[in-house]
Amino acid sequence: MKLIPAIDLLDGRCVRLLKGDFGKVTFYDTKPLDLVKNYEAMGFKNIHIVDLDGTRDGKSNNGDVIEQIIEKSHLKIQLGGGIRSGQDIRQWLDTGVNYLIIGSFAIDSFDDFSQSIEEHDKSKIIIALDVMIESKKPIVMTHGWKESSNQSLWNLIEKFNKVGFDHYLVTDISKDGTLIGPNIDLYKQCLEKSSESSFIGSGGVSNIQDLYQLREIGIQASVSGKALLENKISKKEVFEFLQEE
Repeated sequence: MKLIPAIDLLDGRCVRLLKGDFGKVTFYDTKPLDLVKNYEAMGFKNIHIVDLDGTRDGKSNNGDVIEQIIEKSHLKIQLGGGIRSGQDIRQWLDTGVNYLIIGSFAIDSFDDFSQSIEEHDKSKIIIALDVMIESKKPIVMTHGWKESSNQSLWNLIEKFNKVGFDHYLVTDISKDGTLIGPNIDLYKQCLEKSSESSFIGSGGVSNIQDLYQLREIGIQASVSGKALLENKISKKEVFEFLQEE
């Protein structure tokens, strides 16, 4: 299982939100590029970048920072946040981003989205499926987690699989930024219901034991933001975990 550090950008600064709430922002003093370089030195091969301005406003204030990261690091970059058109997709792929994470556009404008992706680019697309658990059913949220798609996680995975997409970032919103542990049962269900798909888990990772638990159930990758930023997972633990990837 890959461990992928997450960097959330708001107006060019590194932040973390609690459960996606822009009213509950933690700012970090580290500059984004310095943080990327630190993760690279620790042995990571990938980085997960969320453009929160894009997520909230549909317009990025972080383009210069992201392009600087692309130019000055050797990490594979997966980028999400505010990608709302085929033109946005093409522009970011042309800058050298390795993978694009797309949620609202893919879900709300399914036909336009699927038709805008050339067959050879489908492997570069990760579908973001952010869920709230309602009556034990995972309902996918959109537009910065503020609007309900009124569709279940399982229906959407099946829908995207049918048109050739099979990479998913699944976030339990109630866990995000909380350091209370990931939703293991949710990821077990993902793997059971769509064994042919590749899943990245996101939300709640609090320590190295959480990562070993995710690895044990067979999930392909996990994103960690706050736990790494706040040293809940030590450099030694990271090194040992990465050696076993």
